[in-house]
Parts: sequence; C-alpha cells; structure tokens
Amino acid sequence: MLSILDRVYASFSNRHLFFREGWGDRQLLEDVAGGAWRNDLVSASADISWQAAEVLSGATIRRGSFPSPAAGIGLPDESRFASFEMVTPAESTLDTPLCVHFAATGDEGFSRRRIAIALPLAKEGIGSVILENPYYGSRRPAGQNGKMLRHVSDLWKMGAAAVAEGTAIVRRLRRDGYRRLGVAGISMGGSMAAQAAAILGEPLAVICFITAHSASAVFTEGILSRYLAWDFLQDELNGQAEAVDWMRQILSRTDVRNFPPPALTRAVFVVGARRDAYIPAGSVRLLHDSWPGSTLRWVDTGHIGAFLFHRRAFLQAAIDAFGRLAE
Repeated sequence: MLSILDRVYASFSNRHLFFREGWGDRQLLEDVAGGAWRNDLVSASADISWQAAEVLSGATIRRGSFPSPAAGIGLPDESRFASFEMVTPAESTLDTPLCVHFAATGDEGFSRRRIAIALPLAKEGIGSVILENPYYGSRRPAGQNGKMLRHVSDLWKMGAAAVAEGTAIVRRLRRDGYRRLGVAGISMGGSMAAQAAAILGEPLAVICFITAHSASAVFTEGILSRYLAWDFLQDELNGQAEAVDWMRQILSRTDVRNFPPPALTRAVFVVGARRDAYIPAGSVRLLHDSWPGSTLRWVDTGHIGAFLFHRRAFLQAAIDAFGRLAE
C-alpha cells in the first residue's frame, strides 16, 4: 500500500501546478528528445570564490560560488552563478572524504541538508558540499512560485546545469588534492548524482536515496504526475502529439541506462522506500539493476517518511559507500 503521508503531503505542497506556462524552449526540448547532449557543459572545473569560514556544531562551514558552466543554455540571470556550502569536520585534511550533495525537488538553500545530513556526516568524519540548484533559493528567478517550475524546459536546464556544476566541483576538489570523493542525493538529487558519477567516470562513492531510474517515472507515473498543467501542455502541442507521450520522450533522456555505470559500482548504494508514492518501486530496482555490483537497501515507508524518519539509512549508506571506496 502506498504511503498516505505521501498523498497528504503532495496535495498540501502542490497547490500550484508544475509547468503552468507550458513547454518553454521548444527547440531545446526537441533537441533533447532527439538525443542531443551538450558535452561541453560537463568538462569544466570550478573557478571558486570563497567566503570566510565559520564554525558550527564542531564543523567548519564555508560558502563558495563560481560561474555556472551551463550559463550559456539560457539560465535565468539569477541562476548564472553556482552557489554551495562546504561542511567539513574541524580537523579535516586532504584525506577526509568529501561528498557533493545534489538537491531534491523543492529543497532550497542549504539549511535542510546541513542539519539533516552534513552535520551528522561531519561527526562521522565525512565532509559535504551542498550545491544549491538553479531555479531554487537564492538562484530562483523572479516570478517563479517556490519549487513550481514554470516551463518544462526549465526542468531540463535545472538538471543539466546542476550536473555540470557538480562535476565541476568534483574536478576542482580532485585538482586541489582531495583523494576520497563522492556524489549523493535524495530523490531528484540522487538522479543528478547518478548522472554526475557516470559522466565523471572515476572511482567515487555514490549514494542514491529514494531515487528513480528516470525523471519520466517521477513525472508521468508517480504522484507528481497529478500536479502538472497537462491541459495547457496539451493545448500548446496543437494536436501534434500527446502531452504525456512527449513528456516521456523528453524525460527518458535522463534514464540511467543511457549512461555508463559508475566506475566503481561496489561503492554505489541505492536506498528505496517500499511504499513510495513518488518513485515507483520498480524504478528503484531498475536503477540498482543497471549497476551490477551496487548495493540495494529498502526502508518500509513512503517518500516523505523516508526523509523524516529514516535519514539514518541515508547516512549509513554514505558511510558504507566511502568505506567501499577505501577498499
């Protein structure tokens, strides 16, 4: 039985519809649907400007920013600079594990991941780099209502830019001498982490928590499919295609099976929620099955319950993934 909490939360948190202003940049979406990918987006290293460090709960916190390598794909002005927060154990060195955390849908700013994930991991000797998504928080464009992206093309730009920025951070950390690196994320953030790991092609710890194998499963099968402006999207197509079919075609390009597996699958941990109304259980299994040698674990709850009550499962998966990376 799917989680009642997921259903209640979805109805409460989605009072506006995703993509209420339509498809957006149709040419970009047609290029994506045809399989085009901007390889130049994921080849850069971050040129970081750092702010002064501060100490909180025994951890060192430092914010940084850099020009997004994806600025040229039409990001709004507010999103053109990547912003992140690094949280490390007080006595960290270049041997301290560091994990880049990508944002879940609606996770704006740094505080949620800092409190729930980064500070507890710092106590375990693992540092975190919390990346703020384009279109969210300080990077949210004027006129956008919270997490509710106005156009379908905004979703693709968000994902492509976040992956490009995350890979740029990993390259910069590697260049700076950090030896034990990883990528992680919850829900949508896990999908971005998976893509980043595939693109980087180097040994990394990878942690995907309540993550789908493809954004198509989230927006056309899970409960979020009820909160898209389908009527408007259909009208914009003028009978040329069915909106749900075109949405599937576009979002299928995020399917992990389109990418090579991470370089070290024994350091990959996938955690699914058995009663998840957002991410079908079959999609979680597809993610795991695409990476032979990865570890799949389950929590007996839904999507929201997993984050609220089973965060320890995520933290343990991160600890275990970095342990495998060191083997």
